[in-house]
Amino acid sequence: MRHKINEGLIKKASGVLAFVLLLSVFFIVSCAKKQTVRTTEIGPYSGPVNIEILKKNIGFGNISSIRSLVDVRVFKKGKSAGSFNGAFAYKAPGSMRISLFGPFGLTLLDVLITKDVLQAYLPPKNILYEWESPDISLNSLADDRSVYKMKDENNEYVLFATKEKDSDSEVRARYIFDKTYILNRYIIFYKDGDEFIRIDFDDFKGSVPGRTRIASGNKSALEISLNNPDFDTEVPAEYFSPVEHGDKKVLPLQDILNRFDSIR
Repeated sequence: MRHKINEGLIKKASGVLAFVLLLSVFFIVSCAKKQTVRTTEIGPYSGPVNIEILKKNIGFGNISSIRSLVDVRVFKKGKSAGSFNGAFAYKAPGSMRISLFGPFGLTLLDVLITKDVLQAYLPPKNILYEWESPDISLNSLADDRSVYKMKDENNEYVLFATKEKDSDSEVRARYIFDKTYILNRYIIFYKDGDEFIRIDFDDFKGSVPGRTRIASGNKSALEISLNNPDFDTEVPAEYFSPVEHGDKKVLPLQDILNRFDSIR
């Protein structure tokens, strides 16, 4: 006997999809082209501080892989709007999978990102959103098209990713680090000169944030907490295999991103 899935949960999963995609994109941008060696504990940093050091400490830092259960909470205008249990996997230099579960352990949402494809699958509706070869855009903040600058501001180091435009410099992102451990505490992304998304990192396990909160300008937010994560362990390559089209309704990823734009 098949269980009827709560339609409200499906709608919440659909609504949170764009946030999950954005979070995944930002992490992949942050983790691209890094070394795969990690120390389990960190102490106060005493070495030189420059642009390259700050870039190496964005997001997950020098982590080769992560596997974890996750608790996901959704907020709208500061109030809780739902929660999910899920699973998260990451493998350097940029493969990621996030799954959200509903009643009876059924998958409501499955997001996969690799260098070749970005997919978001809603099993209850049998709809697959897809974007092939997304790596150019996903890595745009990490390539030579961005110019990096840093400032020492009070108790923080700030790394700016800017886009050169004639004589002006358009800020695309700000990465903020504490001065004691050089941990990336939060990131602000800009669109057309305005703050678009803010990501806060907290509850660090060594250099890895155990809790991440991503908020949009309209006070909607998504909070993801790692639950007993395993670091630098083997994650089978097939775990990041693309979802096959089969009998699924395949739509361009822009369709779900348009939905995100419509609620901002």
